[in-house]
Amino acid sequence: MHVNPFDPNYAYVGSVDIWRTTNGGASNFTNITNGYGGGNVHVDQHNVDFHPTDPQQMLCVNDGGIWKSTDRGSTWTNQNTNQTLTQFYRIASDPSNASHILGGTQDNGTQRTTGTLNWSAAFGGDGGEVCFHSVNNSYILGETQNNGVLRSTNGGASFSSATSGLSGSASWVGPLLSHPDSAGIFYTARQTVFKSTNWGASWFSISTGTSGTIREMGIGKSSPNIMYATSSSSIYRSTNRGYTFVNVTNGLPGKVITSVNVHPDSSSVAILTCSGFGTPKFYKTTNQGSSWFSISGSLPDSPINDGLIYYPGAATSTYFAATDVGVFVSNDYGQNWLEVANGLPNTVAIHLDHHAATNKLRVGTHGRGTFEIQLSSFSPVDAASIDAGVSGVQTFASTSVSPIGTVRNYGTTPASINVTRTISPGGYSNTVSIASLAGGSSTDVTFGAWTFAQGTTYIVRDSVYLNGDINNSNDISTAVLVPYLGQTVVKLCEGFNSGTFPPTGWTRKVISGTSTHYWSRNSVSSYGKGTGSAAFGFWNSPFGSIQSLESPVFSTTINGDSLQFDFAYAARTSGATDSLIVESSTNGGTSFFETARYWGNNFNGNLNTAGANVNEFIPSISQWSTRRLPTIAGVNKIRFRAVSENGNNFFVDSIKIATNFIQTPMQLTAAPEGFINGLNGNLNMPDSIRVYLRRITSPYGIVDSSLGVLDSVTKSALVNFSGIVSGVYYVSVKHRNSLETWSKAGGESVTAGQPFAFDFTAGLSQAYGSNQTIGISGIACLFSGDVNYDGIIDAADLQQIDNDAIAFVTGYVQSDVDGNNFIDATDASITDNNAANFVGIVRP
Repeated sequence: MHVNPFDPNYAYVGSVDIWRTTNGGASNFTNITNGYGGGNVHVDQHNVDFHPTDPQQMLCVNDGGIWKSTDRGSTWTNQNTNQTLTQFYRIASDPSNASHILGGTQDNGTQRTTGTLNWSAAFGGDGGEVCFHSVNNSYILGETQNNGVLRSTNGGASFSSATSGLSGSASWVGPLLSHPDSAGIFYTARQTVFKSTNWGASWFSISTGTSGTIREMGIGKSSPNIMYATSSSSIYRSTNRGYTFVNVTNGLPGKVITSVNVHPDSSSVAILTCSGFGTPKFYKTTNQGSSWFSISGSLPDSPINDGLIYYPGAATSTYFAATDVGVFVSNDYGQNWLEVANGLPNTVAIHLDHHAATNKLRVGTHGRGTFEIQLSSFSPVDAASIDAGVSGVQTFASTSVSPIGTVRNYGTTPASINVTRTISPGGYSNTVSIASLAGGSSTDVTFGAWTFAQGTTYIVRDSVYLNGDINNSNDISTAVLVPYLGQTVVKLCEGFNSGTFPPTGWTRKVISGTSTHYWSRNSVSSYGKGTGSAAFGFWNSPFGSIQSLESPVFSTTINGDSLQFDFAYAARTSGATDSLIVESSTNGGTSFFETARYWGNNFNGNLNTAGANVNEFIPSISQWSTRRLPTIAGVNKIRFRAVSENGNNFFVDSIKIATNFIQTPMQLTAAPEGFINGLNGNLNMPDSIRVYLRRITSPYGIVDSSLGVLDSVTKSALVNFSGIVSGVYYVSVKHRNSLETWSKAGGESVTAGQPFAFDFTAGLSQAYGSNQTIGISGIACLFSGDVNYDGIIDAADLQQIDNDAIAFVTGYVQSDVDGNNFIDATDASITDNNAANFVGIVRP
């Protein structure tokens, strides 16, 4: 009910017609449209609304469109000129004439066009399904509500009733099917399947095994023995042309089934769609309905009214879905879906029709008429960020780096794309524009310089922008990065870019089964980044075949190394279970042990990266995954062992083992006793010093060493250690002519990659056994005078100083104990004092 906002005495109730009161309901309501009694307003009212300022004007909308009144509903004017408002249930194109289209509509009969935008009624009532016979397109079936079948024998010029032999209750819109290659045969259904062998002139019931009223049907094109019939949420299959059916509702969600279509190229494959919300609604079978699995992928949670397998004369990976919010397309067997906008409104798309001769997709909508798109010119634009660059613990030669990411144009035409890299914490943001990236191609993007703090955990985020992008779900990629100063030593790296297979050093071996090799090179590459990959042909290899692909021997791994590789696999729909076992060797391949095991079939599996496939699997860019497996120390060879059950193909690429030698920076402070300047407390000159990290337990082996330069003012040197692990270490130092000195008992805690410091000058106790001296500046100093590096300051050191002094030696020499570039009595005095005190190394 609606009340005129300017006069509450005027109220309106809509049903089949509009009823009005003019006195606030004091007397009976009056029919003011009389759709079935001579009025000019269409029946089945939906709504009325009023002009915002004029109380006389109002609109009504119904199954026939829009009408306007300027006298509060007493008279009405049709407003449907040039309006596209028809509520279609089904549409069908004439296979022999692309301009000839018929469509059944809500309460507006079955409409027909031969090429004009203004359609004409072929017959009245509520229209439903329309079907051109595959053998002779002059024979056409249509229907009114509840499967009231009509028949044309003259290409749609006229229709007459064709219900002879039909009985039982029917769906509001009943199914009509043509036999794909037999003249005269049509099918329809009510509570059973009916067949006509005389072009629809008469019918007879043929089926058993179904239950309830049949709503949808599908028939195999390559094998018409296969037929499907649905009733509510159940689906039934026949393998004998519709005479007997069995229930094959396995794995479906209990929602009303809205369509079923058999693959034109394989009657083992079919798709169905469902109404409702909250569960997947697009399903596929590859075994004639014995089981169904969801291919809803990224479709919105909306009722799906129809599905279509795109078949332009050859099998493709493209499916279309008609939903309550528009049409969507998948180019990878239903894993990922994109909206087909291209001028189509977000309205209820209820039926799809593909006119094969002209390659046009037509969409019947429930309220916005019919639309079409030329598929040969359909070029959706879709930009994606497919890789935000390196992740995990990574090493760089400098703390300032130029980050790299990868973007892809999934469209078919060149596109200009903007991509923004952000890194947090720190507030880094940089946008790069890519001009005219070719359709179907990827490119690496180098961003502006970024400076990191090593050991910090960063969140890296790349986002792309493309005007008109029809798929925003792939616009962003992220990575977690922990950067350090250091270097990476690659021990194994194989991308199968060479045309030679196996690559140099690699071998393939038959472990059991046929002697034919099924490891080979394929031109696809992981994420589209390279030019090839290694593939194992489970698709062709006999059941029980076991074959391996073995790497060359490489430098042995250390703790912290990992094996990383990209892979792709899709199961065969037969249910076969293929296995891949990753194995490692510490003896160059004499024996192997298992590192990881993967398996896959069309029900489950940790090997699967794509949905089950009735066709031989070749991965798309989006169907790859990455694995990183830790290795034990000492591994020097790996292999991939494939165990076949004759399933589908496996691909591996970008195999890598590397060691990250992380730099751990240290600030060392130390003062050689003789170098202290008595006037200012500085060192007489900067000088080099060697710093060692040693194990905390006997025999206190050297883990790493680094050379630094002591600054003359700060007495500090910055040194870097590579490849150490976190732990407790002794610090020992060797200076040109100072006694080797070790850090205090107990060692120093060091975290790999994190800066740390040690200051020998802070006190005598900083040295092991307090083996230092207080210099003239009042700070703890390294003993000077061990010019021959034998770990004790004695007469031998004095002898070398005396010889150099007599010879008037100058410059940078070990006997220059005070660092003034002259060898004289001062050098000898410092050394003699320490020798007299029997100074030598003190260490654990």
